[in-house]
Amino acid sequence: MFSKSNAGLSVRPNRGEIIPFPHFEKPRSIGYFSIVGGVLREYEASAQQLRYYRPPSSKKFPLDLNEGLRLAIKKPEAVQEEGLDHLFKFIFDNRDRLTRPLLGSEHRKRLIAEFVCWRGLLRLLMCTPYEYRSDWSIVITRFNGTFYLWKRDTDYDKMQRAQETEQQRTFASWGFKFEQYCLTESPFLEPDTSAPVDECSEFSCVFSTKIGGLDVLYGAEMDGVVSEQPVLLDDNPTSLENLKFVEVKVRQGNLNRNQMQSYKRHKTRNWWCQSFLVGIQDIYMGLRNERGQVDRIEHVEVRSLPKQGINQWTPNVCAAFLIDFLNYVKSLMSEVNCPYTVYDFYFDSKRGTITYECIRGKSEYSFLPDYYIELMNPAKKQPQ
Repeated sequence: MFSKSNAGLSVRPNRGEIIPFPHFEKPRSIGYFSIVGGVLREYEASAQQLRYYRPPSSKKFPLDLNEGLRLAIKKPEAVQEEGLDHLFKFIFDNRDRLTRPLLGSEHRKRLIAEFVCWRGLLRLLMCTPYEYRSDWSIVITRFNGTFYLWKRDTDYDKMQRAQETEQQRTFASWGFKFEQYCLTESPFLEPDTSAPVDECSEFSCVFSTKIGGLDVLYGAEMDGVVSEQPVLLDDNPTSLENLKFVEVKVRQGNLNRNQMQSYKRHKTRNWWCQSFLVGIQDIYMGLRNERGQVDRIEHVEVRSLPKQGINQWTPNVCAAFLIDFLNYVKSLMSEVNCPYTVYDFYFDSKRGTITYECIRGKSEYSFLPDYYIELMNPAKKQPQ
């Protein structure tokens, strides 16, 4: 049994406290990859899954989100077990420009970033000060000067999945179906809604930014790009930085008072954090009824979301807590340099506290793959 320590981090915002928005450099796209092959979810160093936003013509409304629902290719349960693997493969493919020799060693390498994770984990941390319902567990390893962060499933996460209702699964599938109505493989073609929805394939970008002076590298799945001409990223990767990406969402159109309050408290916060982290400025939101029929699409400017959530949450608190957490991790784990030593941070949403425990030696918590360890430390002998 591992002993837990209290991190002592101040999680909940103090009422009336004015927090300035911290330094947050504009995220820069440094690369991309696709996840293909349906349930196999194979990594591919290409822009094969890049999609273009093209709203359906007026004659197609209402959009039926139930069309072909039973034929959809669902994400397998094992997706959580992928961890950071796709990001590691991207780093491995781009090792010449993303790594440099570790000081004092010509063989060992270090990444140019201090922190590596998925965008979803950063969003999770940003939303933590206002989270009262869901706990989280984040495991962190420091190796050759870089912190690697991954969200592990909690018992609550597993219970939620096991108890998921058919209606909840349908709501999730409606989101993917709406994307199919709005996203196309070519800006010259109408979206093809006749094929089964593939919920497994993705196009992801890798971003680099400075958050409160900390270098962070993270991957993020991107819905679509706005462009009247085909984007040939594989021929000209540098054009990635000039692309205008958008988010595609769907929600119930007629909300009662409680539902509207929940939307302002939770959705606006989640959507703002998610979009802000990758520099997205526009969300296209399908408004559906209870039967899964979308009557219209509403354009939402990301900058308007904090105004909708006024008195519920503020961007300043979200960004400040993210920086506080990363700085705390950096200080606590400054002496760690082992791919198998893992710190498990646990957030108790009801108490608003964060505890941690240190797990040393190779274990079920270790998540850096051998090929990646060998890349960063080729002279290191593996434990027997």
